[in-house]
Amino acid sequence: MVLGTGRCTRSSVRVIAQATAYSVMVLAALVLFGTAGVLSPATAQVKAPAKAKLKPQVKAAPEADPTDSVANQLNAKWLQENGAYSGFKKAEPAVVPASYATSAVANDWGDRLVSRAMKYLGTPYRYGGTSPSGFDCSGFVYYLYGAVFGQSIPRMPHDMARDGRPVARSDLKRGDLVFFGYHGTFTHVGIYAGNGQFVHATHRGSPVQVTPLDADYYRDRYMTAVRLSPR
Repeated sequence: MVLGTGRCTRSSVRVIAQATAYSVMVLAALVLFGTAGVLSPATAQVKAPAKAKLKPQVKAAPEADPTDSVANQLNAKWLQENGAYSGFKKAEPAVVPASYATSAVANDWGDRLVSRAMKYLGTPYRYGGTSPSGFDCSGFVYYLYGAVFGQSIPRMPHDMARDGRPVARSDLKRGDLVFFGYHGTFTHVGIYAGNGQFVHATHRGSPVQVTPLDADYYRDRYMTAVRLSPR
C-alpha cells in the first residue's frame, strides 16, 4: 500500500506539472496574440494628415495711375546711375507747398496744369524727351498739354511763345509759360507755379523741379511769359 500510494503521488505531481506548464503556454500565447491584436490595428491604420485649410485669396488693391509713381521710380534709378554726374550738382528734392499740389480754384486750367506737373517732380532730364521716361524743357510742357487737355501744342519754345498771349511778369498766373534765354533766343521754358516760382525740366544731371524765378541763373535770363490757354 505504501508503494502504491508513492506511485500515485508521483503520477499526480507529473499531471499537475504538465497541466501547469500547459497553462503557462496557453497564457503566454494569449498574451502574445493579444498584444499583437492591440498593436496591429494601430500600426496598420495610419490616419491621413488633415487637409490644409485653403486660405481665401486676397484681391489685389486697384492699381494706381502709373503716372503717379513713375516719376519716383525713374528718379531713384536716375540718381543711382547719374547722381554723381560731374557736370552738375545733384538737385535736392523740392519741397512743394500744398497750394501747388492742390487746385486753388475748381476747373481752372492753370491749376490743373500745375497740379499735374507736380506729379513729375524728380523725373530725369532727357534731351528730346517728351514722356515720363525723361523730359527736356519744352518736351515737358508739350507732354503736359497733351496729357491734361488732350491738346497738341508746338514743340519748340519760340513756337509756344508765338501762339500764346504775352503776359507781364507782374501779372503772372499759375499755368503761364515763362521763357529764358539771351540775345533774343529762347533757350529754356517752364510753367509758372505761383509764389514767384516755376516748375520745369532743368538740364542734364538735374531732374524736374521747382525753382524761383529770381534764382541766380534764371534771374538774368528771364525774357518773357505767355498765357497759352487750352482750346
